[in-house]
Amino acid sequence: MPVDLHNHSSFSPDSRTPMEEIVEEACIKGLKVVGISDHDDLDTSFPYSYRLRDLEGYLKNLSRLKENSSVKILSGLEVGLQSCARIPPEGDFDYFIYSVHGIPGTRDLDIGNVWTLYLEESIEAISEIKGPGFFGHIDFLRRYIPEHRPLDNETLLNELLNRLIRNGIGIEINTSGWRHPYREPSPQKWIIERYLSLGGRLITIGSDSHRRADVGSYIGDAVLLLREIGIKEIFYCEKMNYTPFRIDNC
Repeated sequence: MPVDLHNHSSFSPDSRTPMEEIVEEACIKGLKVVGISDHDDLDTSFPYSYRLRDLEGYLKNLSRLKENSSVKILSGLEVGLQSCARIPPEGDFDYFIYSVHGIPGTRDLDIGNVWTLYLEESIEAISEIKGPGFFGHIDFLRRYIPEHRPLDNETLLNELLNRLIRNGIGIEINTSGWRHPYREPSPQKWIIERYLSLGGRLITIGSDSHRRADVGSYIGDAVLLLREIGIKEIFYCEKMNYTPFRIDNC
């Protein structure tokens, strides 16, 4: 398997997995590139907001692991953006995953315009963000919406995707949806195809693991999906520069 850029270690409050175990599992599963991207939600007003534990120690531990591993290890961060909080922390990062985890003033997601509100918030949150980096799990709210209702505002989706493309930000194919009852990645295939049709090409893959067993999970399924669409390469970032990785022969 090629790349998994979305893994959470014990530096995230919602994971107990040591970095070392993530790397060990990545090696066992044949990953070529593994990124550790712990949470740092910039707006802590939401019920499940997670700030990074010990930024200096986080980067120091990653640097040590990079020196002693046969798999390429990258220093990432899942930055939780909101319209009111969108300045990533400084540090020796290889890449950021930009994720919008909530809708201000909205906790009940069983509302008809939930996708409109989410997309409006996402567009505003990334309006001043420039790449490199990847926008995380575009339609992940399906995890929490009754009956996992898919994204339904295509006009705002197009606006978001066009903004990402203009700002040099890629998108993440998050495989965790395959671990949920709706059994699809985030975003769905048609959203990936829409991104491509608008001129986007910077795609990466992440498992969104919070435990060792999920490192690399369904990455192979994501590769098969992308190859079916006609994608021949995905991307990762090293030292804040995009690097292509060919998947047509994976």
